[in-house]
Amino acid sequence: MLDMHTHVWPHEPGTPTPTYDQLAQICETATAAGVTEVAITEHCHRFERIIDEVLPYWEHDGDATLRAAAANSIVTESGGDLDAYVSALVDAQDRGLPLLIGIEVDRIPGAIEPMAAVLDEYPFDVRLGSVHWLGSWLFDDYGNLTFAREWENRPVDEVWAAYVAAIEELAMSGTTDVLAHIDVVKVAGRRPVDPSPYEDRLAEIVVASGMAVEVSSAGWRKPCDEFYPSPTLFDRLAAAGVPFTTASDAHVLEHFGWEYERLGAELDARGVTELTSFDRRVPRKVPR
Repeated sequence: MLDMHTHVWPHEPGTPTPTYDQLAQICETATAAGVTEVAITEHCHRFERIIDEVLPYWEHDGDATLRAAAANSIVTESGGDLDAYVSALVDAQDRGLPLLIGIEVDRIPGAIEPMAAVLDEYPFDVRLGSVHWLGSWLFDDYGNLTFAREWENRPVDEVWAAYVAAIEELAMSGTTDVLAHIDVVKVAGRRPVDPSPYEDRLAEIVVASGMAVEVSSAGWRKPCDEFYPSPTLFDRLAAAGVPFTTASDAHVLEHFGWEYERLGAELDARGVTELTSFDRRVPRKVPR
């Protein structure tokens, strides 16, 4: 199995450049959980270069309180050095650790092209594409009162429609390789009465883009209590022959390779026998 979506930094202040010993411990922990390759994929907004050169293009919306919460979220987790981060991963890879040089490309409204222009300068193996922001709303931060309250202000179907449109924009941009937690919009447990039209559209987008989709255990740790993608969406994608990666979305050491036996059972149920890894953004098939 692969763990293609992991983080060195938890969602809290502090972004020190990872050390070789820290990365070696991560790989040792993941290997013990049955993982053969680990991609380190920090959120792009945590790096000062992205903040300085990309976030000025952000198309904000919402009231002043929502915009202030968005700004505070970025400032709280800022401080990373993108050059040092990539260099540390390159060094660890050159020294034989089974890791990939990755980044999670959060879709920032209005900033997809500036984001790609910066990231193209670096030797990433894999770039994950994810949608966390709808305008100034960090919809999956249900622990923040300002962001959580926004769920009460917007119809659920409207949120899901906006999310699917954002996924389509990201997927068709060609700037990322894997769609991470593709139905993360369900994370807070807010679902339409009938999610099937949105899942149908997500499947159509994935097939048209040719991208891989991650199958992630992280949803079992969330209020939705369901892996990503949902069983019904996973069925649609598998039937269409979509390539898959696997992921834990770990932000702490004990979550690397988390619940992978359970995740493997979901793959078995759909006849998924191989996964997709990457070398400098070129996909390659690997056995599970």
